[in-house]
Amino acid sequence: MKEINNIEKFLISGSESLENILTLMEKGAERILLVVDVKKKLLGTITDGDIRRELISSGLNASSNAQKIMNPAPIFSIDKEKDRWSNYFIENEIEHLPICTEDKIVKKIIRYTPEKNNLLKNVSVLIFAGGKGVRMGDKYSNTPKAIIEINEQSLIARILDNLGNEGFHNISIALNHESEKIINYLNEKIPDNSFNFIIEDEPLGTAGALFELIKQDGIEENILAINSDILFQSNLTKFLDHHIDLENDITVGTAKYSYKLPYGVVHEENVDQFSIEEKPIQNFNVLSGIYIVNKEILGRFKTTKLDMDNLIKTIQEMNNSIGYYDIGSKWMDVGNEEALELAKKFIDADRI
Repeated sequence: MKEINNIEKFLISGSESLENILTLMEKGAERILLVVDVKKKLLGTITDGDIRRELISSGLNASSNAQKIMNPAPIFSIDKEKDRWSNYFIENEIEHLPICTEDKIVKKIIRYTPEKNNLLKNVSVLIFAGGKGVRMGDKYSNTPKAIIEINEQSLIARILDNLGNEGFHNISIALNHESEKIINYLNEKIPDNSFNFIIEDEPLGTAGALFELIKQDGIEENILAINSDILFQSNLTKFLDHHIDLENDITVGTAKYSYKLPYGVVHEENVDQFSIEEKPIQNFNVLSGIYIVNKEILGRFKTTKLDMDNLIKTIQEMNNSIGYYDIGSKWMDVGNEEALELAKKFIDADRI
């Protein structure tokens, strides 16, 4: 844990504009801002996830202020509770903990980075990169989605960086559409790679490559499967620990996603009375495109052509152990050209 005592650059008022928040977040370099009143009393916190939700719900030109964006019920502590700080981080899965007086006057910030677990890297990794990318528009019609670059780094290269930073190896990449282009790209960008390429002669569904993978030697007990058209920051080791601790056959990664309805909503209370909620924000847990699957359960299937949703449904019907893991809000699907433009904005601002 690290104490941050010089906190002035992290303190903002509730009226601060989104544009200034983005600038201050980058200058602060801790990916958190504290919203306070004139007496420095804590009113709320703003993290990358809060900003992302606002941009997704209100658009790239959102004109919101800190009061609207902030989490109004942040986790915080006081000096007297120092022996409990570690538990706050672990139980709430947070990276920063504001330390306040009993009157909620902010005194400092504690930053916590979990230690990496080097004992649980014995897992096979499979990246799905066989999609046609038909939603990316004419501009990218000749470029496989996995190798579309944002600031000179492709989507799949960013995933490979995440895996490498956590120590994952034994990586396979499932290909179908334009497979040769992707192989040539990776061999050029990462010439000393040891990737295992699984080339589907015909589309096998969104889960089919898992069955091809288990036919090969050296596949570990668990397979970490990742879609190649997503951006994320999450502790995959912690995800793996969760899967193993619960002894799941499959664990589905979920992400937090918010959507702002563009209309006011009428809530009918009875025949004569109703209330109006103006442009409400709806929050969802969505499939993140990251899964951990036990190899043994795959061996029970006779088919090798299957979509991921049907795989999950079938495992549920078999009464096997299935669960989910929240990877957090530092995630986005880059499935179309509009999402790609938003991804560029997030990356430029170091938000993902």
